[in-house]
Amino acid sequence: MNSGMREEHGFTILEALVSIVIVAIGLLAVAGMQTTAMTGNATARDSTVVLQLVEEMTDRVRVNAGITPQDYSGIDTTAPCPGADPVRGDCAQWAARLAATGLPGIRGQVAVSANDSPVARTRTVTVTVTWGAAVPRVVSLTTVMETWAS
Repeated sequence: MNSGMREEHGFTILEALVSIVIVAIGLLAVAGMQTTAMTGNATARDSTVVLQLVEEMTDRVRVNAGITPQDYSGIDTTAPCPGADPVRGDCAQWAARLAATGLPGIRGQVAVSANDSPVARTRTVTVTVTWGAAVPRVVSLTTVMETWAS
């Protein structure tokens, strides 16, 4: 055994610093993934809420329009609600529900067009909601509805 050489055990300060840097980089990566996941969840939540409100307005047109779904055409929640009840009431309630989401720049629109092909007495109803400040988002639903006219 060589008595001039001492065996040293443990870590040097350089090894400890390198391991701290590696752990810090790993923690920063985890924090970045958490931020991305939270942003994705918030976007999905907003899209789901908006889709429900789009479907709600589509159902209002289907149930309340009867023979005149075209009365709903031109609804724009950034303008005064057009027409008479039930259109005006549906528009006002929908505008209030959209505003209650708190989403920036939210706007709802309804367009109705005659569609007598391939089935007579039908209308194409498109309900669209847009929102977002930096990146505009859009949810749109188009459906064909039969009028109640005989």
